[in-house]
Amino acid sequence: MTDSVMDTNKIFRVSAQAAIEDFDDGSLVLLCNDLRLVELNHTARQIVGLLDGARTIQHVAEIIAHTYSESYDQALTDVMELLNDLQAQGVVEPNLQNQPGEESLNDEKRYQVNPDVSCREEGPDGALLFNPDNDALMAVNPTGLAIWQSLQQPRTADEIVAYLLQVCEGAPPDQIATDTSEFVQSLLPGGFIGEVVPVG
Repeated sequence: MTDSVMDTNKIFRVSAQAAIEDFDDGSLVLLCNDLRLVELNHTARQIVGLLDGARTIQHVAEIIAHTYSESYDQALTDVMELLNDLQAQGVVEPNLQNQPGEESLNDEKRYQVNPDVSCREEGPDGALLFNPDNDALMAVNPTGLAIWQSLQQPRTADEIVAYLLQVCEGAPPDQIATDTSEFVQSLLPGGFIGEVVPVG
């Protein structure tokens, strides 16, 4: 095992030369530089999808542990072994430009819905959110509604992603991570959600 991924605060991303194609029974990664194919099972694809260039190995392991109801230590071992293997094959690489400590939604901030905001579900179209504090109105799609429902209790961005991976079966984890980040950012200015500040 190489030392390059032993630090749980390391951040990885999918290599620029890797193109991923998803199928019902797994995924294939085409390494464009040397025209090699690497096969990924469902779990490996989820892990790779969480490598957004900002999330640390620790965060990825926490999401996988929550998603599959396994211990953090086991998830961390599995994630690091996979990353070692995929790094050696050129599928993933360290993201040296984005180190831990930079501001992002992948920190330990917890978010929760504003209890004054009303949510009216609109069937398959999603829902309408109304904040009486500032008369702000927002239409959300079904994915946004699922995120909103997950925030009935305080959650970090990574916990929201883990929740969505459970309720949105088959959804690409990288797309879920992107949607979560964008949606949380869109809810904050209108006061639809707020950051939960620890007491004491």
